[in-house]
Formats: sequence, C-alpha cells, structure tokens
Amino acid sequence: MEGQSVLTLLLLATALGGAVATLYQDCGSTAEIQDFTISDCDVPPCVVPRPSIYNVNITFTPASDATELNTIIEATILGDTFPWPGPDGCSLLENDSCPLQAGRQYKYSAIMPVLEEYPAISVVVSWKLQDENDVIHFCALFPIVLV
Repeated sequence: MEGQSVLTLLLLATALGGAVATLYQDCGSTAEIQDFTISDCDVPPCVVPRPSIYNVNITFTPASDATELNTIIEATILGDTFPWPGPDGCSLLENDSCPLQAGRQYKYSAIMPVLEEYPAISVVVSWKLQDENDVIHFCALFPIVLV
C-alpha cells in the first residue's frame, strides 16, 4: 500500500507539470491549505545541501480565530523525535499580523538556515503552526536528506 501511495504522488506530480507546490503528508491541519512550498523541492525527499538557506511558504485560511501562532518543527531520526529551532509564527505572516481571523487567507513565509554543522542524514520533518489553544492550523510531514 505504501508503494502505491508513492506512485500516486509521483503520477500527481507528473500531471501537475510546472506546479511549484511541495507534496507533503497532512498530519492534522484544521485550516484550509491553499499552498505549501519549500524552495527547490517539489517532490520529496527534499535534498538539502549544507550550508544553505531554504524558504518555507504556507498559504492557509484558518477555520478558527487565534491570537498567537507558534511554529513547531520536529525532526524524526530512526524513530526518535528532536525539536528543531523554529521561528515565531505571527512575525512571519506576510503583510499581516496576529490575531488570525477565521475564513481570512494568510501567507506565512519562513527562511530556514541549514548549517554546515548539521549532520548529513535523512530525517522526516514535522512542521506545525499551532495557536494558543493548541489548535493545529497547519501540519505537514515531509522527508529531507541533508547532504
């Protein structure tokens, strides 16, 4: 079944042709997600050279109001999960700020440095935007390979 899922994602990516959105596995988003893009990565695993800088862009419409928005990033390596330093969510809303209003579209844009000190390794990243009430507005799982 897992092989079928990968094949389906590859066929979808081929059908979309020039689409720039990054394919990901949703892990509990409550918002409507219009776009999720990681620079230089349409189809995971995202191959990320060290050192580099990557842009993560999310366009979403929350289903509920929120006064705070936190970025929670975790890396799973061989079954163990490690926190990855994430930026504040509200400060990364383009031309906007918190509080969030349900039904209104927002664009979140983060710049993530990938440091030379990071080990060359394959990880699964969990990227969440969570509010003060623990509502997860956006949640994506995607594999990356640091080289």
